Amino acid sequence: MAAIPDAKPDKISAAQLYPFDQLHGRELIATRNHGARLAPSPTDRILDIGSGIGGPARFLAATYGCQVDGVDLTPAFVEASGRLTTLSGLGDKVRFHEADAAKLPFADNTFDAAICFYVGMNIADKAAVIGQAFRVLKPGGKLIWTEAVLAGGEPNYPLPWAVASETSHLVDRDTLKTLFAGAGFHIDEVIDETGEHIELAMQRASSGIIPSPAQQQANEIVLGTEFVQRRKNYIRSLSEGKLASLAVIVSRS
Repeated sequence: MAAIPDAKPDKISAAQLYPFDQLHGRELIATRNHGARLAPSPTDRILDIGSGIGGPARFLAATYGCQVDGVDLTPAFVEASGRLTTLSGLGDKVRFHEADAAKLPFADNTFDAAICFYVGMNIADKAAVIGQAFRVLKPGGKLIWTEAVLAGGEPNYPLPWAVASETSHLVDRDTLKTLFAGAGFHIDEVIDETGEHIELAMQRASSGIIPSPAQQQANEIVLGTEFVQRRKNYIRSLSEGKLASLAVIVSRS
């Protein structure tokens, strides 16, 4: 809250939070792109797997008027996301749950669509999480899953999601595709977004854009004091061909 210009202690708009709460690759740009791919209606209910501090969930609700349920394992993130959502006036549309994505607390056929943005690298049992996503989606429901995957060699640590390889659960693109197919999903499209990540980083570097002190403070609170180096290592790993960034779009038949 201290990082946001003109923030009032009891009220804030979802849009004011966007520079700080889109904690995944390409941030708000990616959220907008993938939100447009889903294009949910106001009657749709969306699941956000690994919802963090709630940025994409609030974006979808504020932009499309849909209902969103976010799940996350980290109690502090769930608490923060709930407080920020209430302050932004979206408490009637967005709910957050402290839950294990491998054991989702929802009935079968609950959601019209789902997202999982840059969480898979922290998931050891991806098959269980993907299987749960299949279970809770309605027939015809779409899932957009973005993830960094192995492309050639050991990436450069620390990375945004892990300090060392022991806490990173990377797989290659073929393995990831096999996991979705094995759960019963139809793979609609696999989009390699590596070039977009590198291009955006180069544009920012050449323009001299750097995080403001307030943005740096907010990022350090959520991502840790190494966040600048972690992001540099991520872009370097993409540029060197060690990692690739994929958006996997699948649907339940």
